[in-house]
Amino acid sequence: MKPVCRILPPIAALFLLTSCATVLDPDGALALARYELRDNGQIVVDVHVDGKGPFPFAVDTGASITVIHHRLRDELNLEARPGESVTIHGALAAGAFPILAVESLSIGDELWRPARIASMPGETVALEGIDGILGLDFLRQYGVGFSARERVIRLYPPDLIGQRTYRGWASVTLKPEVIGASGATIYLFYVYMGDVRIPALLDLGAGVNLINWPAARRLRLRPEELLEDKPFAGAIDTTTEVGWFIINEVTTGSVRWQEETFSVANLPVFAALGKSDEPFALLGSGLFNQRDFIIDFASERMLVRVTMGEIDAEGNETKPRLPRQFPVRDGLPWGLEEN
Repeated sequence: MKPVCRILPPIAALFLLTSCATVLDPDGALALARYELRDNGQIVVDVHVDGKGPFPFAVDTGASITVIHHRLRDELNLEARPGESVTIHGALAAGAFPILAVESLSIGDELWRPARIASMPGETVALEGIDGILGLDFLRQYGVGFSARERVIRLYPPDLIGQRTYRGWASVTLKPEVIGASGATIYLFYVYMGDVRIPALLDLGAGVNLINWPAARRLRLRPEELLEDKPFAGAIDTTTEVGWFIINEVTTGSVRWQEETFSVANLPVFAALGKSDEPFALLGSGLFNQRDFIIDFASERMLVRVTMGEIDAEGNETKPRLPRQFPVRDGLPWGLEEN
């Protein structure tokens, strides 16, 4: 049975936006929650833990488990469950962290109970100003919609999105892939960078796009062609310096982005994913947070609202043109549960 229930009657969806009352259409969602888009690309929502809050959590489709940072754990006097821990891989390092005795976690009208939540330090630059990470163990119980115009996240019943027709939206296939002995699942899709097709992880918790060196070689990049090193912050460790470059155009399905910045490094996260020796990319929230999009976990796809300059195909991949250049963002966390 799905461990989520409504804790309030159907909502009237009255929110205070920019100091005036605005009625938001629930659109069949079980819950709505306004989100904040941080300068570093994080999508941050208010979460209640054991009925207390709200606390800011970053939405992270690259994290298989939901996390509370130690400072909030201490504030709420949450205790670790004896003998229970997980190994969490960040982009730069990994560590074993305890599972907390948490009764419930809620967003808007949706209550998750029982909630299996880990605790980790949260002291790096990448996690500054947030109290936790909302991972796939919570998110994939729903269809999750993001409205860039309203800055609202909607949690839909898991099968509702598949029953609807979305005209003017591109469909991008998501491929679930199980990683490690724990059975943790990540979601991959394919992108074209120039004329090169590369598998990528959908990682909304990351504020930077990252490729490994096998992907860089596939793109015929050489170290001397990279722009000056920039700091890269992980969820567990401090920063490291990585090179970066500008890709003229990135496409997936009929969705097109131009002038995107990518960092290049063989970070530990690629080894944790089993992708050290093959071309691979981590694509962060910056590619999606200026568009409306829906992650339809039940149908293993992502729906992205396309613009007038893009072809509204039925999810068919299109090869891109080649254009120009832009600046870099700080790196943000990526998490993967093991054991």
